[in-house]
Amino acid sequence: MSSIVKPTILSLPVEDFTSFLRVQGISAFHFVYSPKLGKTIASNPILQQIGDYFAQEQTDFDYHEGVFGQIGPKSGVLQGAFVHRTCRGAAAGGVRNWTYETVEDWFRDGLRLSKGMTHKNALAQLWWGGGKGVIVMNTGKGLQPESTLEQRREVYEEYGSFISSLKGCYVTAEDVGTTERDMKAVFAKTRFTTCIPPSLGGSGNPSGPTARGVIRGLEAAFKQVGKCLKDSSIAVQGAGNVGSWVINFLLAKEVGRIIVSDVNSSQLTRLIHKYPKETESGQIITKLSSLGENSILFEEVDAVSPCAVGGILNPLTIPQIKAKIICGAANNQLGDLSKDDKLIAERGILYVPDFLVNRMGIVNCADEGVGYVDDDPRIEMHLGDTWENSIYNLTLQVLSDSASSNRTPQQVAITLAESRSFELHPIWGHRGVEIIESLIKNQEWNDKLTINQNESKTLRIS
Repeated sequence: MSSIVKPTILSLPVEDFTSFLRVQGISAFHFVYSPKLGKTIASNPILQQIGDYFAQEQTDFDYHEGVFGQIGPKSGVLQGAFVHRTCRGAAAGGVRNWTYETVEDWFRDGLRLSKGMTHKNALAQLWWGGGKGVIVMNTGKGLQPESTLEQRREVYEEYGSFISSLKGCYVTAEDVGTTERDMKAVFAKTRFTTCIPPSLGGSGNPSGPTARGVIRGLEAAFKQVGKCLKDSSIAVQGAGNVGSWVINFLLAKEVGRIIVSDVNSSQLTRLIHKYPKETESGQIITKLSSLGENSILFEEVDAVSPCAVGGILNPLTIPQIKAKIICGAANNQLGDLSKDDKLIAERGILYVPDFLVNRMGIVNCADEGVGYVDDDPRIEMHLGDTWENSIYNLTLQVLSDSASSNRTPQQVAITLAESRSFELHPIWGHRGVEIIESLIKNQEWNDKLTINQNESKTLRIS
């Protein structure tokens, strides 16, 4: 591993990377894995070093079928779609609007998140593969606090057009940093999206169902350790879309004390206004945190529920966690997938893998095309106790298998998810790969890869 040299291009700040691409006349790009060649092939030779590095380094790359990117034609925003595995169906997962420091950070997040969606969709027994969209907030124009609604809409319309150009190998949805209004803009330019606003026939924001799934996972974890969720104490990291719903459902379960942290003071203020009685009595305690601070995880509580960003469970934080249960909605909670679950287990903490319990967002929008019924049994079976693959029952199964096999819950869940993820769609088979193979030969896509050379010469790396 130490002999693998990281290409300098990966250390570029994201804005410099977009400038570099435009100097090279590149407006869009792809990395596609070729089973015949046993390597990932880049659309442009100058980018091949990126594909080679991740394939050799192997930390986050897992034979991803395709990685696609573009610079917004008008906005200049770096936008991507990461396709991991499509055996079960089109790669599906939300589009994240986030800030990244370097190109490597962007690639790693997309690779890891898309793989996580493969596991999530497989465990939920959805006929979808794993994919993720990642828009880089701190590039171009349109996503900054001072940007206008029109500029922001333009970014998401660009993204919708970009998704259409991928011919259906990836289906997008709402995720962190993306709103229902943004999804309306995406839908204006592509049919390959879910989480469409209800006014347009879609399922809307999936945060509520996602939070319900997390509660079911918590209930299973508490049962596994012989305790009850009622009257317990929970620390929730993040009071945003999902976190606020988690708090709502915890109160409904008569939890004794909830400590909530967020980096956004307005989120906490909103929470206090929504629950004045609970905050006055001390049932809800709010704490403003700084960016990158994880002290909420170290509270003296029965369980911690990460509902904000990933990578927060690592060698720096794990030794300070006092709770005996970790179960939350945030994706990719483990900093290092190969070891951090073992560090948690060594401390006697029960960790419930995120992709095991946060499936309901994708479940909620998976069947948008087949219509809606009140109290939909197709949704409720995931949240009940009767179906063997419900969140509650599958979590109990994973935790039980972990206890009896000397494997961590993460290892048990990954093994099951990997097995299921290779099952072929009963009608379409491995169509995602067929679409990608056709796409990269398509003249329309190849025309999209380059920009006007005169325009590109006006830009330089800062």
